[in-house]
Formats: sequence, structure tokens, C-alpha cells
Amino acid sequence: LAAVRKAAFEKKADLIDCSARFSYQCYHKLFLSPNRDLEQNVLWTAASLSVTARRGEEVKNSYDSLSLLGGAELLDELPSHLDKSIATLEDVLKSEPLTPGTYECVCTPEVTGMIVHEAFGHGVEMDMFVKDRALAKTHVGKPVASSLITMRDGAATGYDDVATFFFDDEGNTAQNTLIIDKGTLVGGICDEVSAARLGTAPTGNGRREAIDHKVYTRMTNTYFLEGDDKVEDMIASVKNGLLLEQPTSGMEDPKNWGIQCMVSFAREIRDGKLTGRIFSPIVLSGYVPDLLKSITMVSGTVEHAGGGYCGKGWKEWVKVSDGGPWIKATIRLG
Repeated sequence: LAAVRKAAFEKKADLIDCSARFSYQCYHKLFLSPNRDLEQNVLWTAASLSVTARRGEEVKNSYDSLSLLGGAELLDELPSHLDKSIATLEDVLKSEPLTPGTYECVCTPEVTGMIVHEAFGHGVEMDMFVKDRALAKTHVGKPVASSLITMRDGAATGYDDVATFFFDDEGNTAQNTLIIDKGTLVGGICDEVSAARLGTAPTGNGRREAIDHKVYTRMTNTYFLEGDDKVEDMIASVKNGLLLEQPTSGMEDPKNWGIQCMVSFAREIRDGKLTGRIFSPIVLSGYVPDLLKSITMVSGTVEHAGGGYCGKGWKEWVKVSDGGPWIKATIRLG
């Protein structure tokens, strides 16, 4: 980590700061009951790189993260992200404010992942169905997204990341849950108590922050499935729009399906080409079904990341990952 930080200042001497971080958790869990005798040992790691510089009175930042289900081998990948982080910082230092409006947008997989997590992940946590705090409860079996969109969540989704495990904190085995099937909402995710109250089966999403905390319905690995489009074709199809990159934070109102997310910057696209003009920061907002139904292209490549944590409201932090393909959609930005 010290070597990566030193290399950053050698590459760009006017940096204000460079932060290189690494974290891990190795946990051992037992679940014992008259009907179940379970044991699991899980190790996940996450690393991040943040570089900061000043332009006049403005301080700008570029942030990158990586994660996996595994150990310190992740550190071997961190130096390769340094050049990209510094190049992105140079771009952001040249950025200008964006005129608020509705834009045709291409989203990188990282931004797609934030949309997956914030726009629909929290909205299908079925303990919110029990409390009548989620609009999704009234839309099961109805179209809520473009027919190009299929969404899944689960600790056994087929890719391994920080939210992959063998059984949840109620002793239910990890699953791969289908949430949206070709645009139609088919179900949600739930813990055991919520499942009992709703008359459905638990999905292995009962998770607690620590042993002395309550179990809640929580996301694990959440993502959109791939499509058939090529990224270059998606950009070429945009007449006047933006390429959104580097998500930072977001929140959702499950009861009204509102969304508000922060994106570090956006690159201008004119007549199917990147112009080099950059805008920052970007606020993404709107009504979730409108955003998801506006998706017209989905790439054949999928990426995922688990660098951060997810809170239940403002507390109860657990490790999650999210991701998906590049998508093209019409989005309200400010």
C-alpha cells in the first residue's frame, strides 16, 4: 500500500493526497438447531485507491475499488489501477457544471450496479412488503422495466464476491433469486420472518450486521444480466448525450420508487462520438420504472464490484456487491 501511494506522487507530483486501502474479513459461522447443523468459513477482501488534486479553489477526486472472495492476492491487482485513476483525475480537473435536464445516457457497469442496487434492490426487500413500505408489493407480475432487463440477487448467483456465502444468518442456504424476468417483476428477496408473514419461501437473504443485531432482509450479490449489444454501438447510437462514470453514492425511496444517486463525472457524446468535454459532479434522479423502462441497449459484457457497504436505512451495515452490463437509457440529471 505504501508503495502504491509513493508511485502515485511520482506519477503526479501535485497530488494533495493518495489513499490506498485494503480490508478483509474472515468469518466462521455455526448454525445449530434440531433440524440443521451448518458450518461455514468465508474470506473476502476489498481494496481501494483514491487520488485527490486541486484546480484553483476546487478540490477533485478520483476513486477506484476492487474486491473478491479470496485473500491478499487482490493486492497484486491494485498497482494496475493507478494509471487509470490518475488519468481520470486529470479529466475531472477539467470538468465543468452540467446544465440540468433529461439526457440520453450510456452507463458503465459500475453506474449500472448502483442503479441496480438503489433503483430496485432496496425496493424488493420483502420485509418492506410486510410493513407496506414498498411500492413493488403492488407490482409483482407487472412490467417494471424494459424487456431487455433481467435481474437477480443471491449469495449463490454464479459469481463470487464479498456477499457470497453458503447460508444466511437464519440457517437458510444461499440461493440465486430471479427478481425481474425480461422486464416483469416476478418476486423479491426475504428473510424467514417476512416469508412466514407473506406466505412465501425464504430466499436466503436474512442477514445481520453482527451477532447482537437483528436479522433483516438484505441484498447480497445483485445485478442485471447481460444483453447482446456492443459498447461501441451504444455510444455510436447517441446523438446528444452523456457517458456516466464512477458512481459515488445513492439512495432510494421504496415507498414511492424515487431514486437519487451521485456520479463523479460524465463525458459528452455528440453524433456518436466522445467530444472530450467533461461535466462534474452529476446527480441522477427520477422515478424508478421510468428509468428502467427507458433502457434500449444492454451490452454483452458484465462487471461487478463489492468495494462498499450497504445500510438498512441509516444503519445495519453489511457487505454487498452489485453490477451488470453497460446500458443505454434516458435519465434525468442535474
